[in-house]
Amino acid sequence: MQGPMEGSQREETMKNRKYVLGLLVVVLVCVSAAMRAQAPRPQVTFTFQDVTISGAIEVDSYGINKNGAITGDYILSDGTWHGFSCTLNRKGACAKVTNIDDPNGTKTQGYGINSSGEVVGYYLNSSGLTQGFLYKKGKYTDIGPTGETATEANGISDDGYIVGDYTDSSGIEHGFLYNGTTYTTLDISGASLSLCWGIQCGRWRGRYGWWITLDCVNSSGTYDSYLTKDLGKTYTKIDVPGATDSYAHGVFFNNNVYGIVYTILDSSGVEDGVLYYGGKYYSFDDSKGTNTRADGVNDKLLIVGRYGAGPSGGNGGYGYEAITKK
Repeated sequence: MQGPMEGSQREETMKNRKYVLGLLVVVLVCVSAAMRAQAPRPQVTFTFQDVTISGAIEVDSYGINKNGAITGDYILSDGTWHGFSCTLNRKGACAKVTNIDDPNGTKTQGYGINSSGEVVGYYLNSSGLTQGFLYKKGKYTDIGPTGETATEANGISDDGYIVGDYTDSSGIEHGFLYNGTTYTTLDISGASLSLCWGIQCGRWRGRYGWWITLDCVNSSGTYDSYLTKDLGKTYTKIDVPGATDSYAHGVFFNNNVYGIVYTILDSSGVEDGVLYYGGKYYSFDDSKGTNTRADGVNDKLLIVGRYGAGPSGGNGGYGYEAITKK
């Protein structure tokens, strides 16, 4: 369950996850072009299909670009761990898999991918802390403000802007934006921690800009979601109504159409995937598992995420399986 385990808990999750049996999950949403034109209340249906990588016992997918390429990580039966990017064939299997293994550390994970195939994510460094990276044309570059104890790169826009989070010397987590030359801290006022997740660029009502999603912990200790459309000058709260915790993840927009995917915790403590599109919230859960998570989305309403197959092992983790449109 990665939503509540974002930020500082990711390290322990990564250490434990090698013992978790299962495959990872991708969810794709199907909607026709005609339905898209009927905003603000289109009819959206969800279909699921397993996604696989040959030889993998677990596959985790977190990001998807507008061409349908995905990124994440996978584990082989011998315990070998790889970050990856790939495209999917009609049966949901990853074709043309590119391994992404940062040479400076271990357990590389891909979290965001743009239309050029550039991938951001993080790996574990020699101190066992997370280090953000950018993978571009076969080269790896560390990402994150200098001097911070841990960094994670979570999203990358089509024009190369990167968002993520870092931990300062006091152990506080902050969101950040990197435009290729400068790091800007993005924090929600009054929150005990802030994490940037998704970013996309484009035109909205005639103006070019960037939309960024953030998650934060409020004074009650639960998670709220926010959206900024002006690089952190202003923030809009975008919690899913009725959710105990909201984690806003992927975002897309183009002219008068936009969408955001969330993972939420409901009143029973169960994870649900949620799509906000056309002024309406659509909750979805795969029938094969007990928890469903949504991470990335593109402008074709294809969503990547995971569902839980139930508790496995002694660490309270969940096995996962990848799914896609049938």
